[in-house]
Amino acid sequence: MDASILNMVQSISSSRTYEPGEKVFIEGTPGSTMYVVLDGNIEIHVGNKPMEVAGRGAIIGEMSLIDSSTRSATVVAKDFCVLAQVNRSQFLSLMEKTPRFALSVMKTLVTRLRNVDAMV
Repeated sequence: MDASILNMVQSISSSRTYEPGEKVFIEGTPGSTMYVVLDGNIEIHVGNKPMEVAGRGAIIGEMSLIDSSTRSATVVAKDFCVLAQVNRSQFLSLMEKTPRFALSVMKTLVTRLRNVDAMV
């Protein structure tokens, strides 16, 4: 995610800190917030399998805002992290007003889908 979009997300959302090992969210639970990593690194797990480590600018939790389903993964802070919390109305506003943000979300989804395809 480029710096201008990251700044925009940061300006409209609240942020929260996470300690190393702290869970951001858990697979199978309802989700009403997506997150953007502002600082630090997170690890994404499906089942007990680590799938991805992501840092500054990474988008997580977007799927639950798109389809209103439960979380498809567990996300854990790998080190001290600061995450922007984006609720559904903020997400929809960003998608509508900022095509580059929408493209960033789509790129995240496609990258993760390609990674899963490569594992199969």
